[in-house]
Amino acid sequence: MMRHGRILRLWIASAWLLAGCNIDTLLAEFYIVEATEGSTTAGSSSGTTAGSGSTGGSSSSSTSHGDTTGIADSSAAPGSTGEATVSGSTGAPSAVCGDAKIEGEEECDDGNLDDVDACDNSCAKSWTIFVTSEFQYSGNINGLVGADTRCRNRAANAELPRSLSYKALISDSTTDAAERLHHARGYYRLVNGLPVAHGWDALMTGPLENPVNVTESSLTANVIVWTGTAPGGVAVPGAEHCMDWKSESFQSTGHQGWSNEVGAAWLLSPGVGNPAPCVAVGALYCVDQP
Repeated sequence: MMRHGRILRLWIASAWLLAGCNIDTLLAEFYIVEATEGSTTAGSSSGTTAGSGSTGGSSSSSTSHGDTTGIADSSAAPGSTGEATVSGSTGAPSAVCGDAKIEGEEECDDGNLDDVDACDNSCAKSWTIFVTSEFQYSGNINGLVGADTRCRNRAANAELPRSLSYKALISDSTTDAAERLHHARGYYRLVNGLPVAHGWDALMTGPLENPVNVTESSLTANVIVWTGTAPGGVAVPGAEHCMDWKSESFQSTGHQGWSNEVGAAWLLSPGVGNPAPCVAVGALYCVDQP
Protein backbone atom coordinates (compact mmCIF):
# COMPACT_ATOMS: atom_id res chain seq x y z
CA MET A 1 0.00 0.00 0.00
CA MET A 2 2.77 2.44 1.01
CA ARG A 3 4.76 1.57 -2.09
CA HIS A 4 1.70 2.14 -4.27
CA GLY A 5 1.13 5.49 -2.51
CA ARG A 6 4.71 6.59 -3.19
CA ILE A 7 4.54 5.53 -6.84
CA LEU A 8 1.20 7.31 -7.21
CA ARG A 9 2.64 10.40 -5.56
CA LEU A 10 5.62 10.46 -7.93
CA TRP A 11 3.30 10.05 -10.90
CA ILE A 12 1.01 12.84 -9.76
CA ALA A 13 3.97 15.11 -9.09
CA SER A 14 5.27 14.48 -12.62
CA ALA A 15 1.86 15.09 -14.11
CA TRP A 16 1.54 18.29 -12.06
CA LEU A 17 4.84 19.65 -13.35
CA LEU A 18 4.11 18.72 -16.95
CA ALA A 19 0.69 20.31 -16.73
CA GLY A 20 2.11 23.55 -15.42
CA CYS A 21 0.31 23.19 -12.07
CA ASN A 22 -3.07 22.98 -13.83
CA ILE A 23 -5.49 21.40 -11.35
CA ASP A 24 -8.05 20.47 -14.01
CA THR A 25 -5.40 18.55 -15.96
CA LEU A 26 -4.10 16.86 -12.81
CA LEU A 27 -7.55 15.63 -11.80
CA ALA A 28 -8.53 14.53 -15.32
CA GLU A 29 -5.33 12.57 -15.86
CA PHE A 30 -5.57 10.95 -12.43
CA TYR A 31 -9.03 9.57 -13.08
CA ILE A 32 -8.12 8.41 -16.59
CA VAL A 33 -5.26 6.38 -15.09
CA GLU A 34 -7.52 5.03 -12.32
CA ALA A 35 -10.13 3.95 -14.87
CA THR A 36 -7.50 2.28 -17.05
CA GLU A 37 -5.97 0.40 -14.12
CA GLY A 38 -9.42 -0.67 -12.96
CA SER A 39 -10.38 -2.10 -16.36
CA THR A 40 -7.05 -3.92 -16.65
CA THR A 41 -7.51 -5.46 -13.22
CA ALA A 42 -11.04 -6.51 -14.08
CA GLY A 43 -9.90 -8.13 -17.30
CA SER A 44 -7.05 -10.03 -15.67
CA SER A 45 -9.01 -11.27 -12.68
CA SER A 46 -11.49 -13.45 -14.56
CA GLY A 47 -11.39 -17.02 -13.38
CA THR A 48 -10.06 -16.12 -9.93
CA THR A 49 -11.89 -16.88 -6.72
CA ALA A 50 -15.16 -14.97 -6.52
CA GLY A 51 -15.08 -11.88 -4.34
CA SER A 52 -11.37 -11.18 -4.56
CA GLY A 53 -10.06 -7.61 -4.96
CA SER A 54 -12.92 -5.91 -3.15
CA THR A 55 -13.04 -2.12 -2.94
CA GLY A 56 -11.15 -0.33 -0.23
CA GLY A 57 -8.94 -3.24 0.76
CA SER A 58 -11.77 -5.08 2.54
CA SER A 59 -11.66 -8.85 2.82
CA SER A 60 -13.03 -10.89 -0.06
CA SER A 61 -16.42 -12.53 0.19
CA SER A 62 -14.76 -15.92 0.08
CA THR A 63 -12.82 -15.10 3.23
CA SER A 64 -15.35 -12.85 4.89
CA HIS A 65 -16.74 -15.84 6.78
CA GLY A 66 -13.25 -16.44 8.11
CA ASP A 67 -13.67 -20.24 7.96
CA THR A 68 -10.62 -21.84 6.37
CA THR A 69 -10.72 -25.08 8.36
CA GLY A 70 -11.29 -28.10 6.17
CA ILE A 71 -10.89 -26.29 2.84
CA ALA A 72 -9.52 -28.65 0.17
CA ASP A 73 -6.35 -27.66 -1.64
CA SER A 74 -6.90 -28.56 -5.30
CA SER A 75 -3.52 -27.27 -6.50
CA ALA A 76 -1.92 -30.70 -6.62
CA ALA A 77 1.19 -30.90 -8.77
CA PRO A 78 1.05 -32.84 -12.08
CA GLY A 79 1.80 -36.50 -11.52
CA SER A 80 0.63 -36.50 -7.92
CA THR A 81 -2.13 -38.78 -6.65
CA GLY A 82 -4.59 -35.92 -6.96
CA GLU A 83 -5.75 -36.31 -3.39
CA ALA A 84 -6.81 -33.03 -1.83
CA THR A 85 -4.98 -31.83 1.25
CA VAL A 86 -6.77 -30.21 4.13
CA SER A 87 -5.53 -26.89 5.47
CA GLY A 88 -6.12 -25.24 8.79
CA SER A 89 -6.18 -28.48 10.81
CA THR A 90 -4.21 -27.10 13.75
CA GLY A 91 -7.00 -27.94 16.17
CA ALA A 92 -8.02 -24.33 16.89
CA PRO A 93 -11.20 -23.24 15.06
CA SER A 94 -10.93 -20.19 12.81
CA ALA A 95 -12.91 -17.01 13.45
CA VAL A 96 -16.24 -17.03 11.63
CA CYS A 97 -17.55 -13.65 10.50
CA GLY A 98 -21.28 -13.53 11.17
CA ASP A 99 -21.46 -15.63 14.33
CA ALA A 100 -21.81 -12.56 16.59
CA LYS A 101 -18.47 -13.28 18.27
CA ILE A 102 -15.47 -10.98 17.80
CA GLU A 103 -12.54 -13.31 17.27
CA GLY A 104 -9.14 -13.32 15.59
CA GLU A 105 -8.59 -10.26 13.39
CA GLU A 106 -12.27 -9.28 13.28
CA GLU A 107 -12.91 -5.61 14.10
CA CYS A 108 -16.58 -6.31 14.84
CA ASP A 109 -19.18 -9.05 14.38
CA ASP A 110 -22.85 -8.09 14.48
CA GLY A 111 -24.12 -11.50 13.41
CA ASN A 112 -26.13 -10.28 10.42
CA LEU A 113 -25.76 -10.17 6.62
CA ASP A 114 -26.26 -6.40 6.23
CA ASP A 115 -23.11 -5.18 4.48
CA VAL A 116 -24.01 -1.50 4.75
CA ASP A 117 -24.34 -1.16 8.51
CA ALA A 118 -21.82 -0.37 11.26
CA CYS A 119 -20.11 -3.74 10.68
CA ASP A 120 -19.77 -4.99 7.12
CA ASN A 121 -19.80 -8.60 5.93
CA SER A 122 -16.03 -8.93 6.28
CA CYS A 123 -16.35 -7.95 9.95
CA ALA A 124 -14.71 -4.57 9.36
CA LYS A 125 -16.10 -1.69 11.42
CA SER A 126 -17.25 1.67 10.13
CA TRP A 127 -15.52 5.00 10.81
CA THR A 128 -17.12 8.42 11.20
CA ILE A 129 -16.15 11.36 8.99
CA PHE A 130 -17.55 14.90 9.24
CA VAL A 131 -16.96 18.46 8.13
CA THR A 132 -16.53 20.95 10.96
CA SER A 133 -19.39 23.27 11.81
CA GLU A 134 -16.73 25.94 12.25
CA PHE A 135 -15.84 27.15 8.75
CA GLN A 136 -13.99 30.36 9.61
CA TYR A 137 -10.54 28.81 9.97
CA SER A 138 -7.84 30.82 8.20
CA GLY A 139 -4.70 29.13 6.85
CA ASN A 140 -3.12 29.58 10.28
CA ILE A 141 -4.38 26.58 12.25
CA ASN A 142 -1.09 25.81 14.02
CA GLY A 143 -0.05 23.10 11.61
CA LEU A 144 -1.29 19.51 11.45
CA VAL A 145 -1.35 19.26 15.24
CA GLY A 146 -3.62 22.30 15.43
CA ALA A 147 -5.90 20.85 12.75
CA ASP A 148 -6.24 17.59 14.70
CA THR A 149 -6.96 19.51 17.91
CA ARG A 150 -9.76 21.42 16.21
CA CYS A 151 -11.32 18.16 15.01
CA ARG A 152 -11.18 16.66 18.49
CA ASN A 153 -12.68 19.75 20.05
CA ARG A 154 -15.56 19.68 17.54
CA ALA A 155 -16.17 15.98 18.21
CA ALA A 156 -16.06 16.50 21.99
CA ASN A 157 -18.48 19.44 21.85
CA ALA A 158 -20.93 17.23 19.94
CA GLU A 159 -20.33 14.39 22.42
CA LEU A 160 -19.32 11.97 19.69
CA PRO A 161 -17.93 8.62 20.85
CA ARG A 162 -14.13 8.40 20.84
CA SER A 163 -13.86 12.16 20.37
CA LEU A 164 -10.12 12.18 21.13
CA SER A 165 -9.38 9.78 18.27
CA TYR A 166 -10.17 12.21 15.42
CA LYS A 167 -7.63 13.62 12.97
CA ALA A 168 -7.99 16.17 10.19
CA LEU A 169 -7.85 15.04 6.57
CA ILE A 170 -5.14 17.48 5.55
CA SER A 171 -1.61 17.39 4.11
CA ASP A 172 1.39 19.71 4.43
CA SER A 173 4.74 20.03 2.64
CA THR A 174 6.27 16.98 4.37
CA THR A 175 3.31 14.71 5.19
CA ASP A 176 0.55 13.30 2.99
CA ALA A 177 -2.90 12.74 4.45
CA ALA A 178 -2.50 9.11 3.34
CA GLU A 179 0.56 8.77 5.57
CA ARG A 180 -1.07 10.09 8.74
CA LEU A 181 -4.56 8.59 8.54
CA HIS A 182 -5.77 5.02 9.09
CA HIS A 183 -6.61 3.10 5.90
CA ALA A 184 -9.91 1.54 6.92
CA ARG A 185 -11.34 -1.64 5.37
CA GLY A 186 -14.90 -0.86 6.41
CA TYR A 187 -17.27 1.97 5.58
CA TYR A 188 -16.66 5.65 6.19
CA ARG A 189 -19.96 7.11 7.42
CA LEU A 190 -21.43 10.50 8.20
CA VAL A 191 -22.64 11.35 11.69
CA ASN A 192 -26.20 10.69 10.50
CA GLY A 193 -25.22 7.17 9.39
CA LEU A 194 -25.17 7.69 5.62
CA PRO A 195 -22.33 5.83 3.88
CA VAL A 196 -19.58 7.86 2.20
CA ALA A 197 -17.19 5.20 0.87
CA HIS A 198 -16.36 1.54 1.49
CA GLY A 199 -12.71 1.55 2.50
CA TRP A 200 -9.83 3.99 2.20
CA ASP A 201 -9.17 3.48 -1.51
CA ALA A 202 -12.79 4.26 -2.39
CA LEU A 203 -12.66 7.35 -0.17
CA MET A 204 -9.57 8.66 -1.94
CA THR A 205 -10.49 7.81 -5.53
CA GLY A 206 -14.30 8.26 -5.41
CA PRO A 207 -16.86 9.02 -6.46
CA LEU A 208 -18.32 9.18 -2.95
CA GLU A 209 -21.70 7.62 -2.18
CA ASN A 210 -22.70 10.77 -0.28
CA PRO A 211 -20.86 14.10 0.11
CA VAL A 212 -19.02 14.87 3.34
CA ASN A 213 -21.28 17.85 4.05
CA VAL A 214 -22.64 16.83 7.45
CA THR A 215 -21.13 18.42 10.57
CA GLU A 216 -20.32 16.86 13.92
CA SER A 217 -23.79 18.00 15.05
CA SER A 218 -25.46 16.26 12.07
CA LEU A 219 -26.28 19.52 10.29
CA THR A 220 -25.77 20.06 6.56
CA ALA A 221 -22.93 22.45 5.65
CA ASN A 222 -21.98 23.04 2.01
CA VAL A 223 -18.71 24.87 2.62
CA ILE A 224 -15.16 25.19 1.34
CA VAL A 225 -12.60 23.07 3.21
CA TRP A 226 -8.83 23.34 3.69
CA THR A 227 -7.21 20.05 2.56
CA GLY A 228 -3.92 20.59 0.72
CA THR A 229 -4.66 17.12 -0.64
CA ALA A 230 -5.06 15.70 -4.15
CA PRO A 231 -6.95 12.52 -5.14
CA GLY A 232 -5.14 9.48 -3.78
CA GLY A 233 -4.51 11.20 -0.45
CA VAL A 234 -1.21 12.83 -1.43
CA ALA A 235 -0.22 16.44 -0.81
CA VAL A 236 -0.83 18.77 -3.75
CA PRO A 237 2.58 18.85 -5.50
CA GLY A 238 4.45 22.13 -5.22
CA ALA A 239 1.87 23.68 -2.88
CA GLU A 240 2.73 26.14 -0.11
CA HIS A 241 0.11 24.75 2.30
CA CYS A 242 -0.13 28.17 3.93
CA MET A 243 3.46 27.77 5.18
CA ASP A 244 2.48 24.38 6.60
CA TRP A 245 -0.79 25.81 7.94
CA LYS A 246 0.83 28.52 10.04
CA SER A 247 0.12 31.55 7.86
CA GLU A 248 -2.86 33.76 7.21
CA SER A 249 -1.05 36.02 4.77
CA PHE A 250 -2.23 37.26 1.39
CA GLN A 251 1.18 36.29 0.02
CA SER A 252 0.94 32.57 0.84
CA THR A 253 -1.66 30.11 -0.43
CA GLY A 254 -3.35 26.80 0.36
CA HIS A 255 -5.59 24.36 -1.49
CA GLN A 256 -9.23 23.67 -0.72
CA GLY A 257 -12.11 21.35 -1.61
CA TRP A 258 -15.91 21.61 -1.51
CA SER A 259 -17.94 19.61 1.03
CA ASN A 260 -20.96 19.28 -1.27
CA GLU A 261 -19.00 17.46 -4.01
CA VAL A 262 -18.79 13.68 -4.50
CA GLY A 263 -16.15 13.75 -7.26
CA ALA A 264 -12.50 14.83 -7.01
CA ALA A 265 -13.52 18.38 -6.07
CA TRP A 266 -14.45 17.29 -2.53
CA LEU A 267 -10.69 17.13 -1.92
CA LEU A 268 -9.30 19.51 -4.53
CA SER A 269 -11.58 22.00 -6.22
CA PRO A 270 -10.54 22.93 -9.78
CA GLY A 271 -10.80 26.35 -11.33
CA VAL A 272 -10.22 29.95 -10.34
CA GLY A 273 -9.67 30.65 -6.65
CA ASN A 274 -7.64 27.54 -5.85
CA PRO A 275 -5.13 27.82 -4.34
CA ALA A 276 -6.65 30.46 -2.09
CA PRO A 277 -4.78 33.11 -0.13
CA CYS A 278 -4.26 32.01 3.44
CA VAL A 279 -6.25 34.95 4.76
CA ALA A 280 -9.32 33.19 3.32
CA VAL A 281 -11.38 30.90 5.54
CA GLY A 282 -12.59 27.31 5.38
CA ALA A 283 -13.66 24.27 7.37
CA LEU A 284 -11.82 20.97 8.02
CA TYR A 285 -12.66 17.34 7.33
CA CYS A 286 -12.31 15.15 10.44
CA VAL A 287 -11.95 11.35 10.44
CA ASP A 288 -12.22 8.82 13.29
CA GLN A 289 -9.02 6.85 13.91
CA PRO A 290 -8.16 3.60 15.75
